[in-house]
Amino acid sequence: MDQPARPTAYVNGRIYTVDAARSWAEAILVEDGRIAGVGRSADILAAAGDGCAIVDLGGRMVMPGIHDAHGHILLAGLKHRYECRLPADALGRDYGERLCDCIACSRGKLSGWVIGGDFNPTLSEAGEVDRKYLDEKFPDTPVYLHDYSLHHGLANSKALELAGITADTPDPFGGRIVRRAGSNEPTGELVERATWQLFNALPSPEPDVHRGALRWALETASRFGVTGIQEASATRPELEMLQQIDRDEGLALRVYAHIPWREEHFGHATSEALDRLIEERRRFASERVKTDFVKVFMDGSPLGPHFTDAQIDPATGQPQPGKLLHSREEMAAALVAWDKAGITAKIHCTGDAAVQLVLQAMRDMRAASDGGTIQEISHCCFVRPDDLACFAELNVTAEMSPPIWFGDMPELAAFRDRGYPFGTLARMGTRVTVGTDWTFLPEPNLFPALQGLLQHGAESVDLATGIEMLTLAGARAVGAEALTGSIEVGKSADFILLDRNLFDGPVDDIGEARVVATVFEGRIVHDAR
Repeated sequence: MDQPARPTAYVNGRIYTVDAARSWAEAILVEDGRIAGVGRSADILAAAGDGCAIVDLGGRMVMPGIHDAHGHILLAGLKHRYECRLPADALGRDYGERLCDCIACSRGKLSGWVIGGDFNPTLSEAGEVDRKYLDEKFPDTPVYLHDYSLHHGLANSKALELAGITADTPDPFGGRIVRRAGSNEPTGELVERATWQLFNALPSPEPDVHRGALRWALETASRFGVTGIQEASATRPELEMLQQIDRDEGLALRVYAHIPWREEHFGHATSEALDRLIEERRRFASERVKTDFVKVFMDGSPLGPHFTDAQIDPATGQPQPGKLLHSREEMAAALVAWDKAGITAKIHCTGDAAVQLVLQAMRDMRAASDGGTIQEISHCCFVRPDDLACFAELNVTAEMSPPIWFGDMPELAAFRDRGYPFGTLARMGTRVTVGTDWTFLPEPNLFPALQGLLQHGAESVDLATGIEMLTLAGARAVGAEALTGSIEVGKSADFILLDRNLFDGPVDDIGEARVVATVFEGRIVHDAR
């Protein structure tokens, strides 16, 4: 993508800058991909001079491009473009039958496997989430289905055979092979780290599938106004493709690639291979791909029926046993090493015990290291009151993914009502960012999340704070605030045009906002005008 040949003046708009010195403006002047002027339309036109292209914004609202603080770009493309999708109400006994219609679109494209999802195990009766129902329709083809949390899954007999999972296979630390009642026979359901053995046997998709999935996901992100994204599960193939696209034609957004640490499911590689990838990370960096980031899992999913999140037991005041995936000492040692190497860790914590342990490890790291890296706790669904002040004190970003509130499942509503203390954290001076956790949702749309930030009772924030969480706070979390996140002279020309002014309409309508156009580095990368 080449830069525009001449300066462009965007005039006659309602431009919300997220710049504390000047919150609103009418016009922006863009030169060589940068913001050269912000102010009144008449002044910008006068400064632009002859030969300047003029874009009339028609009084519509403009804001900085969105920073999605948590996404899975390649996984989203694979899931929504190539994998088989089960209807939301599918029951375990019907999985095989309801997958049959999609065999043609996946077989051969995913190396002979049928991959699909997302099933909700809470809908089925006890014993119904079982490989026998997949085996009836797929006796000779390996099948693997993701559950709706993406942390667990269901494999048929052929897939278990190829992975070497039998009745004699022990449960791994941090995972469980679900067994049939009264025997050691696997049902096919694999919980958390029990999926690792299967994923290490799963062949990679064909190269054209990988490329197609990634390109679709990147284009989709631009449609929703995303100009920066924290990729939370960067694999070697994805990093290679992102770097190649950026060098050949220029990406239409910046990617902050977090490489999984000792997490073989989301990393799609062995722990040893992932360690090597972290060591080699800078080989994959480019102008718009930044690789000094890692992703760590401290616990699992707070969604049923397995509930692998690490919570404090109210009866004992101690963490529930077996839920924490790393010790305080192990985590602190890793954080010290990363801090010295200039690496930021995004650490997945859904339970309050996981948050507490990571904050303790971060305090140990700050005491032992002279580095000043920003570190991050991801999801932050539940935080004990005594731990809230530690985020600002330790310069830790609290990343949250509230779009999940807008699902139809009752457990999501209960989850929403109990968690997410972003109002308290913001008032304490914590850097709070917001992510989609795409692939959980079908689209990387953060406007429903923005509405949720304003409608969470005592934990609500005002609209200006919410927009900053979606923009400048994200840039600060990855050390890019001098480049992007607000509309200021000298910064990259990254901004979006909306179909409505978020400040003028009712809060109930914010979630329906649509991106009319996305501008990245001065280039229009999405245009629905």
